[in-house]
Amino acid sequence: MIKLITLFAIVISWSNSLTAKADPARFSNAIATFEKEDADRKPVDDLTLFTGSSSIRMWKSLTTDFPDRKVLNRGFGGSHISDVLHYFDVVVARHKPKVIVLYCGENDLWSGKPPKQVFTDFLEFVRRVHALDSKIKIHYLAAKPSPKRMSKWDIYQTCNRLIANHSAKDKRLHFVDVSKVMLGKNGQPLPDIWLKDKLHMNASGYARWTKLLSPILTK
Repeated sequence: MIKLITLFAIVISWSNSLTAKADPARFSNAIATFEKEDADRKPVDDLTLFTGSSSIRMWKSLTTDFPDRKVLNRGFGGSHISDVLHYFDVVVARHKPKVIVLYCGENDLWSGKPPKQVFTDFLEFVRRVHALDSKIKIHYLAAKPSPKRMSKWDIYQTCNRLIANHSAKDKRLHFVDVSKVMLGKNGQPLPDIWLKDKLHMNASGYARWTKLLSPILTK
């Protein structure tokens, strides 16, 4: 019985390790699509680049939500910050953005990566961005409180605080606490801003993000 328990623990540990170290090649098709779209695309002055995971990828209304800005969506669903780093040249560098809006880290934490690892990956993202241009503004959207993943909300908040505290020390960085427009007075996710999966947002959810982010980008 002890041997079976030990074997089970090893299998679970091995499985979690595989999840936490997911192969970036799983996004090869999405990246190939970006490369095809960008083949003849020239860098746009004053570009605001949105990148990260599915909450960015599914933000289909970016151009109408931010009509006064030149925006580009380079989100790919399920991605970790480590994946954004792996494909950095494709999703960030070639576009020479003036401003970056990043939503990434939630999947990392959900897969089992510890907050400090996600924070370290965020710091590497910042380093690479500012190696391109030290004046680029980075707005980091905090890991969101979805009904499906509230079991890890405390862990999400630990990571959010690490990034928020660091961002407060650098005028080029801005931590955007999206929970302000997503939680009710009872501290639980608002019920009417989600798709059926209770993980991704519907149009009402994105409207709340837009209202929160618009004055920040304008400023």
